[in-house]
Amino acid sequence: MSVPGPVRRDVPSRPVAAGLALAAVVLTVAGGWWHTGSPLIAVEFPTPSRPADAGAVTSAAAWGYALVACYGLGLYLGTAAAGWVWRTPPARAAVRFGLTATGVAVVSHLIENTLLLVAGGELPGDSALAHSVTALAVAKYSAVVPAALIAVTGAAVLVWRCVAHSATTTQHRAELVLDTVPPRPIAPDDPPLPVDPDVRATRWRQAYTVPDARPDLVSQRWHDGEHTTGFCLSGGGIRAASVALGALRTLREELLSARYLVSVSGGGFTAGALQLALTGAGSPPPGGTVERDPETVFTAGTAEFNHIRRHSSYLADSPGEVLAALGRIARGLVLSLAVLFGPALVLGVAAGWLYQRVPLTSLSSDPIAYPTPRFGAAVAVVVLALCAFLFGMLAQRDPHGRGPAARLATDFAVLAWIVAGVAVVVPALAWASAWLLSHTDRAVDVGASVGALVLTYLSAVSAMAWRNRARLRRRFGFLRRSADKPTAVVPDGLTQRLLVIVTTGVLALLWLLLLGAAVMTEGRADALWTAAATLVVVVVLGGVFDVTSLSLHPFYRERVARAFAVRVLRRHSDGQKVAVPYDPAEGTTLSAYGVAADGVPFPEVVFAAAANLKGEHRTPPGLGAVSFTMSAKWTGGPDVGWVRTDDLERISGERIRRDLTVQGAVALSGAAFASAMGRLSRWFQVLLAVSGARLGAWLPNPGFVRQAREAARRGDWAYPWLPKVRRLPYLVREVFGSHPHHDRLLHVSDGAHYDNLGLVELFRRRCTRIYCIDASNDQPPSARTLAEALELAREELGVRVELHEPWRADAGSARPELSGHPLADRMAVSPVITGTVHYPPESGLDEGVTGELIVVRGVLWPEVPYALQAYALHHPQFPNDSTGDQWFDHGEFASYTELGARMGEAVRARTTARSPVGNPPTPPAATARRSPAERN
Repeated sequence: MSVPGPVRRDVPSRPVAAGLALAAVVLTVAGGWWHTGSPLIAVEFPTPSRPADAGAVTSAAAWGYALVACYGLGLYLGTAAAGWVWRTPPARAAVRFGLTATGVAVVSHLIENTLLLVAGGELPGDSALAHSVTALAVAKYSAVVPAALIAVTGAAVLVWRCVAHSATTTQHRAELVLDTVPPRPIAPDDPPLPVDPDVRATRWRQAYTVPDARPDLVSQRWHDGEHTTGFCLSGGGIRAASVALGALRTLREELLSARYLVSVSGGGFTAGALQLALTGAGSPPPGGTVERDPETVFTAGTAEFNHIRRHSSYLADSPGEVLAALGRIARGLVLSLAVLFGPALVLGVAAGWLYQRVPLTSLSSDPIAYPTPRFGAAVAVVVLALCAFLFGMLAQRDPHGRGPAARLATDFAVLAWIVAGVAVVVPALAWASAWLLSHTDRAVDVGASVGALVLTYLSAVSAMAWRNRARLRRRFGFLRRSADKPTAVVPDGLTQRLLVIVTTGVLALLWLLLLGAAVMTEGRADALWTAAATLVVVVVLGGVFDVTSLSLHPFYRERVARAFAVRVLRRHSDGQKVAVPYDPAEGTTLSAYGVAADGVPFPEVVFAAAANLKGEHRTPPGLGAVSFTMSAKWTGGPDVGWVRTDDLERISGERIRRDLTVQGAVALSGAAFASAMGRLSRWFQVLLAVSGARLGAWLPNPGFVRQAREAARRGDWAYPWLPKVRRLPYLVREVFGSHPHHDRLLHVSDGAHYDNLGLVELFRRRCTRIYCIDASNDQPPSARTLAEALELAREELGVRVELHEPWRADAGSARPELSGHPLADRMAVSPVITGTVHYPPESGLDEGVTGELIVVRGVLWPEVPYALQAYALHHPQFPNDSTGDQWFDHGEFASYTELGARMGEAVRARTTARSPVGNPPTPPAATARRSPAERN
């Protein structure tokens, strides 16, 4: 996997680089201003209101060679500066395009000057020479604009890094001691790993890369009759958290003898609660002594369990809090739209100013007079497209297709599209906007904007509420369906999806109309002042504020912490135990708070999230995400690299460190609503990004951290470093679904977007006994989530699992034995599925080492108590309430925690009743109660 690189040794010293960058800006800006006031424009784009003066044209053409030298040198220096600071493959492609555009602009200008001097500055109106000059001018201006943007931006970034990356700062970064593990390579240009003579199934071997995981120790313990045990808690919001609370209450002895506790999404609520209750970090609350008893914490009847029970509707448990949540969505929507729509106004006004000074196509607000492109513009498009075709033909001779001809073919094709856009598309868009505004009054215009805002808000709420529809129907009677009501022609799911698609389309249309209307201002003074003010707002919101702060992620993190982050305090005054919530200002850093207190036996907690990587074929097909785990020791995954968590906390900015906490890890692992959601619809993701109703966040890329430190050690001061704030470009990437693997930050979201059980992470750590608490809400008749996890493990790790009678855990499997029972169609024979895990040689385990898989599913079976069966009769959704229902009442919380406790009992009954075959015996308690470090 590549990250921004490679390290460059041709970057000049800071003073020289700063001087060249400033010269590039001055020369480019001076050349551009000289251009827009040149008499050549009158002959390049003749209009009746601007007659050409032959003498002035000849003089300007003569001086044009100096002008070419001025802006040509500025563009070249600026593009070189961009090459020194932009290291990612897309950025390098942009630099190459900038050089090509500079060459096209310079050559076009030189030919144009020569033709004008030969003609003496006089060109007949419809002559071939006049059209040729227009075509050259169109190509010149269309190439100059993107080249200037690249050059000026690159030069500005270089000047900033000259200041920010001082010699002292670079030396400090070079001296940083960062413990990192490189990501596994996929593409030919990925950074190399240490030489490995073993060539067997390289992909599988590298997928087992987990720092501190020792396959030799796992094999030795297996031969000694001991298991390496892991627990995994599935996703499913508060439903999964409740089931996990009950199951871990019953399986507490097995949990405390385990090496790992992997949690996903809602399972992380419970794992995080246990971790924060048992940690020794932080200052204890006054007035008492913190109790850390791993055997009784969060068991039934305790103060901390009662705290969660009272906050099971953790997002909002009162009308006031519901309004507050809706207000947070509305605030995020307004701020996000301001940041996203502001650039449309700024770009439109800037484009209108340019069209007013350089009329490539005459703008028209007359509904009859459509802005007809100039013939010379069509010639420019054809010539550039022909050049792209010819270079493409030459590129076919290159067996790898990566030579200069292939790059030039792409660059000329892009230039042809740019010419078509500035000559045809933008004027047409401006004309359409003017026509629409001229046929509607101001009230309609304002009403349309407000209506779009309201529609976006309702669609965002709808996108989240759809998964909570069953709960809403129970709470609000008018939403209930009548039993005899015929099925709707359009299913609710399709209706909701259509609403999302329509809203997204309306927003895109309004953005384009705003751009077109701004172009029609043609550089008026009031429009320029408005654009300047808008630019300030966009820069402040997108450049100063953290875009994650504009989303629902902070709100979600705070609400989860309010319900699940508590300490158990024995009061000095009366000896009573109470649950004391963590102070919101207390930063529960993952490296410190993610470890149990000294002497407290508890497994290593691993929060399983997902790093979204899209559009580069670096993820399992159809997923769009790879493994990303967060623990007290390490953060990252095999595909993105690893970095020590305490090192990552040390080099990250304050705002990013808020998410490198136990509470942040819990929230990110459960970030179900995000702008990137694995297999889910792209339409939903765009809407959630635009509306601000997103829960994911951007975290440092471990692979980049490793590469940036190496660059500092080699003295490459121009190499980028981690941003302190997640600015506007990251919001834009969320909207367009751009999640490159080489970026400084990775978009991290719900672990269910990769594996909703956490099984793959335990397989990756080579566990020989795995307890899987599956509350993933699979709809009958099969355990789809389990099947998907096992398939992913087989493809990613080469793990083969042989299940033993898995159909006995499916709803309805007990029907033949329960004739006449009202729940017969929903009853399984048993909730437990067992299996044998076969690891491949690439795992590093000794031959013959196998594992034991014990999965307990959240289903009904005949042995569940009468109270649960009665609850299920009156609640047809139980035990499959929607994950979108995060407002549990007392009955739901009590039923799911009791179900989890009975699931744990079923596991114990199944595992003690069967004698292990081909597996080592269960380790004795005296051996099992070692610390996590001793167990691995």
